Amino acid sequence: MSNRKKKIFSFKRNSVKTFLFFLIFTSALWLLIQFSKNYTKEVEIAIRYTNLPEDKIFNEESDQIVRMTLNGNGFRLMNHSWKKPILEFNIDDASSMINDQYYFRLDKGSRILKNKLDFKGNILALQKDSLRLKLDINLQKKVPVQLVQDVKYSVGYGSDKGLVIQPDSIVISGPSKIIDTIKSVNTASLQLEGLNVDYVDELTIDLESLPEIIKIKPDKVTATIEVSKFTEGNQKIPITVKNVPEDTEIKIFPKEVMVVYRVGLDKYNEISPRDFMVVADYAKSGESSFLTLELFDKPESIHDVRLREKQIQFVVLK
Repeated sequence: MSNRKKKIFSFKRNSVKTFLFFLIFTSALWLLIQFSKNYTKEVEIAIRYTNLPEDKIFNEESDQIVRMTLNGNGFRLMNHSWKKPILEFNIDDASSMINDQYYFRLDKGSRILKNKLDFKGNILALQKDSLRLKLDINLQKKVPVQLVQDVKYSVGYGSDKGLVIQPDSIVISGPSKIIDTIKSVNTASLQLEGLNVDYVDELTIDLESLPEIIKIKPDKVTATIEVSKFTEGNQKIPITVKNVPEDTEIKIFPKEVMVVYRVGLDKYNEISPRDFMVVADYAKSGESSFLTLELFDKPESIHDVRLREKQIQFVVLK
């Protein structure tokens, strides 16, 4: 490259550097001037209340934000926007209290308020001159846990006790007006198919069905299923007829009915006819010549119980 071309290139490069320097310098100077000016801005400040009594709970109807108009130079307002301060109020500093409602006075000229905001400018206006904190009674109650389940066993398998959870109840806490409406809580849905071995796992409580303000303890339960081989069993059970008038004699056909059920192999030999009671209520017969059978007693260890016949015939003897 010739000396002439080198000089031209060097001159252009120096000119670009000079231009960029003055551009950055003037931009910075302009920003400094602009941010040094005073501005007025309306902002929303979040409120936090501290030192609440343990037996009380925050009510969402309380004041949670306050709007105010701030005045200050651009640097102070920008710093305030970045920090996003939260105004904290200790319940012990409330100016008055009426029926679990606490009131806090706001004064735009208060140095305490400025210190809480950490703002060096001026507070020109406040949306309100006081804040209200409303508390509810923090009620605790023990409620039963309801299982949401769809458990299907492999052919030839079952469970005597079915799905068992521990604990079977939990403690809920929150505003009394909400707690009083909650009678039980549900587990998350458990779906099992083709189960042929014992099952143990944790189930979470379904929090989506509860208001967000409600707290629970514990939030999980242990689910257990003891699985065993099952077989079909049956017993012939004598039929008991009740509510027959003293001056009436009847004869039923048949006198026994077959009860069919599923039972674990380990309990199969423990089942006997004495464990069952099948009843026919004469008072429900009306003008019919049939009596409807009802199963009153059965062992807890059997499942899918059914009667082979649901009705029997009868005749009145004269």
